[in-house]
Amino acid sequence: MKICVLNGSPKGMESVTMQYVRFLELAYPEHTFVVENIGQRIALLEAKEEEFKKVIASVESADAVLFATPVYVMLVPAQLKRFIELLFSHNTLPAFSGKCAASLTTSIHFFDHTANEYLHAIAEDLGMHWAGSFMAGMSDLLGEDCQEQLLRFGEEFFWLAERKPQLQRTYPPLRPVNGEYQSAGIPMPLDCGDKKIVILTDAAPGTNLERMTGRLASLFGRSASIVPLDDLKMKGGCLGCCACAFDNTCVYTDGFSEEWETNVLSADIIILAGTVKDRYFSAEFKQVFDRSFYRGHVPVMKGKTVGILAQGPFSQCSTLREVLHAEIALQGAALAGTVTDEDEISYATDGRIDALALRCLHRATSGCVPPGGFPVIAGMKIFRDAIWSEMRPFFRADHAYYRKHGLYDFPQNNYSRRIKTSLLGLLLAIPQARDQVRKQMKQNMVQPFQEALTNSRVLKRHAGNTRAGRE
Repeated sequence: MKICVLNGSPKGMESVTMQYVRFLELAYPEHTFVVENIGQRIALLEAKEEEFKKVIASVESADAVLFATPVYVMLVPAQLKRFIELLFSHNTLPAFSGKCAASLTTSIHFFDHTANEYLHAIAEDLGMHWAGSFMAGMSDLLGEDCQEQLLRFGEEFFWLAERKPQLQRTYPPLRPVNGEYQSAGIPMPLDCGDKKIVILTDAAPGTNLERMTGRLASLFGRSASIVPLDDLKMKGGCLGCCACAFDNTCVYTDGFSEEWETNVLSADIIILAGTVKDRYFSAEFKQVFDRSFYRGHVPVMKGKTVGILAQGPFSQCSTLREVLHAEIALQGAALAGTVTDEDEISYATDGRIDALALRCLHRATSGCVPPGGFPVIAGMKIFRDAIWSEMRPFFRADHAYYRKHGLYDFPQNNYSRRIKTSLLGLLLAIPQARDQVRKQMKQNMVQPFQEALTNSRVLKRHAGNTRAGRE
């Protein structure tokens, strides 16, 4: 069989991901692997129609398609995202339809599932049968266990590609959003105090998103700046070179880093106003997220408030919502809310935009940043362990930040808790003690919290401030 490999890495054949593909190629010489270096050649594919058509012809002549890509900021690189947009705008579905597809990704296992879920949904939108995903750690292939698993994955992929079974679709087709939003008028500006607001947008002229962005900007008045993504001066997507790891300096000298620091990270409130294209925001927005990685694995938006405006079927795109919500929380920011144009009643959308503005200001003023939950806790542990164990010689800026801010919080370093836990374990090895604890389990669980509530200095300060406010 002929397998068309769509390589999303901007590093082409020198990427880690392609070493996994090479392993499959060596293991199964009876099959032909044709690699299309999408991530490396995206500018050419956009500029020259004949080059794009050559890639589509390669897909059309193949028996199956393998998406092979690194994970960049919880998804595929912006270069591959842009290629996917071209697939739909150029109506290439006949070249893909009916074929078997699979994905192979490499990462540090940080939200690699969202990248693969995205590719799964895109493959089904292209009429393909999904064979599954192989989510590898960067260096997993160096061990025989991963090699054995990859062999079995390849065998099943080829088996499915040959038989082309009718597999159940996982992601339903997106329902179009056709309503036209028109604001009822220009609202009165709110009192924003000294808060600085920036609205990042990819809105095209005359669109719902442009009108929604305009209303929100009017509510914030002179405190808000609308920044089209084109103004961020990006000359290209992230190259995956990791040169920024040493001192947070990007190899690009196009001015993006300076714009990001000056106009975005300096704001108190950041609004992401994006257009849904093929189950994610536009490739331009993805490029912004990828390029902002020059700041490393640290929460550079800590304490800030973020709001989302979206044009298109945002509520139908579960992966997009998961990625945005997790990224905002991991950056240390608080999501104030989301408004989309999916409601065909414009005045209802007006009300939601007005409410979003009010909540953004309230959160920015109060400093409310709720705990991020599992994505933040688990994500930071992955970063912590990866940087400490393997990446700190290169990601020196991250290493310095983690040391300074106490993020190397390995449980084995908490000696007091280790001693208490060991002593409790010895005590509960005694049957009589275990029986007594079992009888009082609920009371024992609650007791520390009752003491904390009684002795809370925070509650006492709050009560004092409340009394002072009444006087």
